[in-house]
Amino acid sequence: VDTVRYTPVPRKQEGVFTVGWIGSPSTSVYLSELAQPLAQLGREGPVRFVVVGGHSPAIEGVEVVNMPWSEDTEVDLINTFDVGVMPLFDDAWARGKCAFKLIQYMACGVPVIASPVGANVDVVDGACGLLATGPDAWLAGLRRLRDERSLRQSFGLAGRQRVEQLYSLDSTLPVMAKTIKSVAAG
Repeated sequence: VDTVRYTPVPRKQEGVFTVGWIGSPSTSVYLSELAQPLAQLGREGPVRFVVVGGHSPAIEGVEVVNMPWSEDTEVDLINTFDVGVMPLFDDAWARGKCAFKLIQYMACGVPVIASPVGANVDVVDGACGLLATGPDAWLAGLRRLRDERSLRQSFGLAGRQRVEQLYSLDSTLPVMAKTIKSVAAG
């Protein structure tokens, strides 16, 4: 990602706990993994679920905000999230996904929770986010990040650093250029 474009902003200090997801209509099927944990969280206090580029049905006790995706608003929307999520089913298709949305969230300093499927396992380490399998683990992770502001901050900082080191244009372009030159040379 372009870490000049994807940048963190100061986080709000109070208000509704906001969980965010960016995807497409075809990948919004994965959001079913979050319905039960978010509903429980909504029974405990105010929760907003911002869905960008896909659609989430109503979740009892949760303010669901379905937003169209736009390159112009994507970074601003990510920066409204307290936590970014990437639920997946464990199937061949999902194991081939690249975890790009996690990298986008992390570039903006947003802590993450993801299913431990495919590239998610490589992108999320214990310093920048949580991996969750099943409704109980999702609920525990969401509660933890809702309740521990300092953990959100430390995960966000660590995620940004991880992106700068491993997934930014600045870190990957020299490697790619060297590889291309090596292949071209023969």
